[in-house]
Amino acid sequence: MLSGMEDRAPYDGVFKELGGRYRKWRLKRGLVQEDAMEYGFSVRHYQQLEAGRSHNLKTLFKLSNMLNVDPEDLIKGLVRTPTSKKNKNPK
Repeated sequence: MLSGMEDRAPYDGVFKELGGRYRKWRLKRGLVQEDAMEYGFSVRHYQQLEAGRSHNLKTLFKLSNMLNVDPEDLIKGLVRTPTSKKNKNPK
């Protein structure tokens, strides 16, 4: 059985990139990190999300609402399933 840390390790890069997208959209919308408080986040929690902290779908939806962007646009191209790495034309 994997510990929580080992289980998350393969996705650390995904959450890091997602955090960068939150920052990009926040700046594009002219928001500051403190604006996240209006959506139920503490400033510290929001800072951790921008830094790449892992989180769930509920948080993703809250952030998409705050940033006024579709959740699909936030995650587009982030996750590559194991099958997407395989040869698409097996012999």
